[in-house]
This record gives sequence, structure tokens and C-alpha cells, in this order.
Amino acid sequence: MSLRELGSAINLSNATTLRMLATLEDFGLIEKARAGYRLGLSVLPLTHGYLLGNELTLAALPVLQDLARSTGEAVSLFVRFGLERIVIQRVDGPSALRYLYPTGQRLPLYLGVGKILAATILPEEMEVILAIAEKARFASGEPFSRARFLEELEQIRKVKFAVSINERVMGVASVAAPIINASGETIAAVNIAGPVNRMNAERLDTYSVEIRRAAKVISDQCGFFKNPALSGGLSRLRYESTEERLASDYTM
Repeated sequence: MSLRELGSAINLSNATTLRMLATLEDFGLIEKARAGYRLGLSVLPLTHGYLLGNELTLAALPVLQDLARSTGEAVSLFVRFGLERIVIQRVDGPSALRYLYPTGQRLPLYLGVGKILAATILPEEMEVILAIAEKARFASGEPFSRARFLEELEQIRKVKFAVSINERVMGVASVAAPIINASGETIAAVNIAGPVNRMNAERLDTYSVEIRRAAKVISDQCGFFKNPALSGGLSRLRYESTEERLASDYTM
């Protein structure tokens, strides 16, 4: 991001923003780039430390490894971050797809695994998501449908899993389930993803059972855990306007 963009985002003058950037640069948290500034090398140890110290990732990792081994597919763990979701853990099985799905990637809530997390959000937040998704299209080219999306969320609340086909990435199918804490809050979502030629109806049906069983194991181990996004902390983050978000480069 450029100096002007950063200053505008935090409502500070360019001079004040520049002094703050200089301090961050001294600590290696940012570095200068051709187009402005980007995250620096010091961020990587912080990410590593988060993954090593986070109760959810520690509890989920052996479960994800077992599931990836038994299914042969990629298994990922997501948490909500405001009105988006973030990949915080991923394990590839022997036959897993080799497409980019890096830890830390931010993705929308209105498709794929995101629907698991969207099923429990507040009504006012739902309106924002619907406004963002209004002009979106799936990877298949099919336009987003508000009515179908709301119907899917209602179904997810009943059956506790979601199936997605050709939504974010063409040729990819997935099945996901919620991880629920002792207070009944959905704190995360876990999914199995693979190519549609392997993830046929019979296999998706089998995996829907396995993914719920895996989510239950993780839930039992993380009953104390609370996602800050559910307590309103992250939900009050400053978001871009609907127009800016719609112009972002999410690939469906």
C-alpha cells in the first residue's frame, strides 16, 4: 500500500503515518516495496508463534492429519475474522489438490466453507455480507442468489454440514462442518476439499459423516475456547465500503 492509502485508512496525516511506518520498519514489521509498503520479515515468526501457541490449531492438527490420511484429500481449518474467514491450518493428503490455499489467506463468508461460519452471524452482519455478495459470481459463472444462500444457511443450521461444488474454484468440491464450543458458539469450521471427479455424491455423503465426527472431536477438546470474532471484537473492525469490497479480487 502507498503512504497516502495507509494514511487515509487510519485517518492520519502523511507525516504522522510516515513516522509510524519508520518505527515499524525499524522492527522489521514492514518493508518498502515498489508500490509503497508491505509486511516485513519479522511477521513470519509471529505467525509461527501464533500457530504453535493457539489452542485450537494444536487440538485440531492431529485430527486434520488423520482425516487427510484417511481421505487422501486436503483438510483445512478456518476461523472467522470479522466478515471474512481465514485459513489457520491445512494438511494435505496423498492425493490432495495442489492449488494455492495458504495459511492466513482471507476469504469471503458467502461461499464454500464460509457458509458454515455465516450460518450463526448476527442479522445486521448478514445484511452487510448480502450486500457484498450481491454482484458476485461463482467460479462456474453462476450468479450469487440471495434466496438460495439464505436457504442453504437454514439447512446448515439443521444438518450441521455444508457441501460446495464449483463455488470458489472450478472443479473443486468440499464438505465442511462447524466446530462448536461449550457455549454453543461456532468457533471455527473444518473441511475436506478435492476434485469433483473424486468427490462424487457417494463420497460426499461419506465425508459428511467423517467431517462431522472430526469436528466433534475438535469441539470436545476446545470446549473452553472462544473466538473473539463472536464476541464483537473483530466484528467492529473498520471495513471498506461495499463498493470497495465488491471490487476486490476474490476468486469464486
